[in-house]
Amino acid sequence: MKRDGFQRTVKPQRIEREIGDAPSLGHVERVFGKVLPKGMRRKRRRDLGKHSNRRMKKQRLVIVTWSLVFAGIVLLAIIGIVWLWLDPESRDDSAANAKTTDTANGSQVVSRFPSPSKDAALNLVKRALVVRDPIKVTEFFRIDSATPAEVVGFLEGLTATDGPITGYRWLSSIDANGLLIDGVLVMSVIGDKRHERMAFLTPDDKGRWRVDYEAFARTVSPSWDEILNGSARQCTVRIQFVKDNYFNGPFADESRWTCYRLGSPDLTDDILGYCRKGSPQAAAMQSITTNASGASRNKDLLFRATLVIRRNEGAEARQFEISRVLAEDWVRSSDPFDKSAK
Repeated sequence: MKRDGFQRTVKPQRIEREIGDAPSLGHVERVFGKVLPKGMRRKRRRDLGKHSNRRMKKQRLVIVTWSLVFAGIVLLAIIGIVWLWLDPESRDDSAANAKTTDTANGSQVVSRFPSPSKDAALNLVKRALVVRDPIKVTEFFRIDSATPAEVVGFLEGLTATDGPITGYRWLSSIDANGLLIDGVLVMSVIGDKRHERMAFLTPDDKGRWRVDYEAFARTVSPSWDEILNGSARQCTVRIQFVKDNYFNGPFADESRWTCYRLGSPDLTDDILGYCRKGSPQAAAMQSITTNASGASRNKDLLFRATLVIRRNEGAEARQFEISRVLAEDWVRSSDPFDKSAK
């Protein structure tokens, strides 16, 4: 019986090929180089090698050139940074146009007048220090209680006490005690000893900048000799100070007193100053040590101040009580610093 749905597979009929030409694929491009003569192939390889070498040399030259350029830029940047670090005058140039600054009590001094440039400040100090005519003194100096004759006498004797001037260094703004101040360091040498004086420049009410004479001369009243021999009981002094911990005599109670070591370039030995804890003077001294900028202290981290000191009964020869803090530096304003310090 035949089953429905199934079909027989039909085997295709085989076609017999007659004898004749082999089948052709037509025109086929041959692989490059396979049919070139051996000499031409060698020449072509040499030409390709030379081209490749030139390209590689050019690439290496570009890489080396840019590497040298980059290295040169980095080297110049490093040299510039080192030069700025080693030259304090160059670092100070960036502050030449500063118009405001923070004082030790946190308030801001706003300048009514532009600060002198570096060249103008240096030129003013140089001209001031060669003044010998009393009539010209007030043109270059703020003299306060001094007389023009006293200023000229001090300037005439400066070479004998400090030696010839060897250089000047511009310090830009050294603002303190609510005043706008610019500074120039005057350096000199006598024998093998170096001396330095601070020339503080302040503007008058018309904007004319002048050197503060009393700060430059480090004026004290009375003289250091009278202060140290005990003949003066109350004195105004310009000193550098740092905190100390020597407690003795009437200042033996550490719970009541704060101790400071006071010094001056005009003194052979230091003296000691004491503030009553909790007093306005203690607050003022603390404010100076806590908030003063780097420009308000010297390279040995000694702070500057103008003080009134007095000798107490039973104190040692170099022990004094600090009764007023007149200024947080050596330039005084109309108001004592301990009145406004917090």
